Amino acid sequence: MKIAATLKKNLPELKYILLLFLSTRLVLTIIGVISRSLLERQYGKQYIYSTQLWLDIWGVWDSYWYINIAEGGYSAKVGTSFSETQANYAFFPLYPMLMRLIGTVMGGKYFIAGIIISNVCLIIACYLLYRLVRLKSDRENALQSVKFLLVSPTAFILSGVFTESLYLMLAILCFYLAEKKQWILIGIAGFFLAFTRSVGILIVVPMLYEYFKSKDFQAKKIRYDILFLLLIPLGLSLFAIYNFHLTGNFFAFSNIQSAWNRSLSNPLSAIVNGLRKSFLQPNVRTLFKIKALLESTFSIAALGLLCIFFRKIPVSYWIFSIYSIVVPLLAGIDSMPRFILPIFPLYILLAKLASNRSCDQVVTLSLALIQGFLMVFWSCGYSLVV
Repeated sequence: MKIAATLKKNLPELKYILLLFLSTRLVLTIIGVISRSLLERQYGKQYIYSTQLWLDIWGVWDSYWYINIAEGGYSAKVGTSFSETQANYAFFPLYPMLMRLIGTVMGGKYFIAGIIISNVCLIIACYLLYRLVRLKSDRENALQSVKFLLVSPTAFILSGVFTESLYLMLAILCFYLAEKKQWILIGIAGFFLAFTRSVGILIVVPMLYEYFKSKDFQAKKIRYDILFLLLIPLGLSLFAIYNFHLTGNFFAFSNIQSAWNRSLSNPLSAIVNGLRKSFLQPNVRTLFKIKALLESTFSIAALGLLCIFFRKIPVSYWIFSIYSIVVPLLAGIDSMPRFILPIFPLYILLAKLASNRSCDQVVTLSLALIQGFLMVFWSCGYSLVV
């Protein structure tokens, strides 16, 4: 009853969010369909997942692996028709498990199940983001945050068969529950977050900060409810145990990352090397130069915003944002535009910085144009955004 009453109270905002969601997805679908009609499919789009082109455009790159797991489960085998050195246990289980569950009910339509999960999670994430911002700011700022999320340069990924929407939804939910001091629910949401992606386990850090802040940072006020946060690392631990059962190695999911050319590196060096590849290596193909430039630029822009305007967002938001950038950079610059996408504090920060109407319009139009440009190539499997 309480949830129904809350939804009814926020009905105008819900309508705005749904309208924005539908309009952006419609435009992106049109761009994707036209692009696939005019351009040849590239490496990231080796497979056709649906005979309906307007649906098929939402499956590229890692979509293959999630469908592979949903259809046949995990396998210790290294090498598939997609790659000779990669294996599906590199991918965490919650998203493909949900695909398996819903896809089985739908008669084996796992790809469609993935699209449904991603878009439902995206809508819920938008609503949670609105509610979270609304706790500390006005309605306009909250709706602007949602708008910047949906028009951000790589937001098309949130509707594809990827984990980004699920991860985003669970991350925002953790912060929303922290405002309500619902520690056991945070533990459960955090468990699922760590069961979605390896970096999800680190949500325990900002959640511990929120817990201690709620106790005025006084040790004498700490109670047993802090133990609920131990549920968070359990998500990754369970997958590590399964990896041991499958391969004999608790960290097989991490070790196999080398098949994706990921290895431990200095985050700053990763950015510098990306810029060097863009400008100083003449034998690199133009497409890969642009890719490296995009990855470096996104990383620099995100870090710059967070470091310059760190006072404009709560400390726990800043912690979440920084590790969400730095940890992926430890494995190199690849895929950084996608890894930055679920960092929701960036959209809250943009809403605060673009409070002026003219500035808001310029930022919105600029982000939307970049998103449309990148969607052209993403939907055809080009490696600009991986």
